[in-house]
Amino acid sequence: MKRISQIVLLLITVSVIGTACSNSKKSASTTVPRQDFKGTWVVTGTSVEGTDTKNLKVEAFDDVALKCFEGSVWTFPNNGYGSYTINGQDCSAGPRQILWSTRNSNGVTNLNFKRVDGLKKNQSKNVAEGYSMEVTSSGKDHFIAQSPISFEGKTIYIVYNFQRQ
Repeated sequence: MKRISQIVLLLITVSVIGTACSNSKKSASTTVPRQDFKGTWVVTGTSVEGTDTKNLKVEAFDDVALKCFEGSVWTFPNNGYGSYTINGQDCSAGPRQILWSTRNSNGVTNLNFKRVDGLKKNQSKNVAEGYSMEVTSSGKDHFIAQSPISFEGKTIYIVYNFQRQ
């Protein structure tokens, strides 16, 4: 019995030392588990970074003007079949059906989705084109994601601020 106690104590000590010696630095991006996105979110703000052009007109996700995404409501259910709803005047308001997923790679989480409006579930898996946003910051009730686009030979980023509803 004493031998078992010594082994348990040794394992606890190794565990504590391993935790204390782990690298605590955070990168600009972070790995976020898929379940952290589940639920309903509202885009509270959008911006374009990497260019000085203030009057740049951006059509986000081949859908509507970037400003129309402010106030949009995104739903990410467990089954991967979600939606986002555009609100507001002059914005082609209404819901868009999506198939969503996340991918974690090298400490970075990408939130990916494909538009599947009007398709049956078995047809939606055949949609080849989609969109990806890199999650650059996250917390329990918010996250920030960015999408790269090419503009005048350089990469700029469309940034979306999400707040849990």
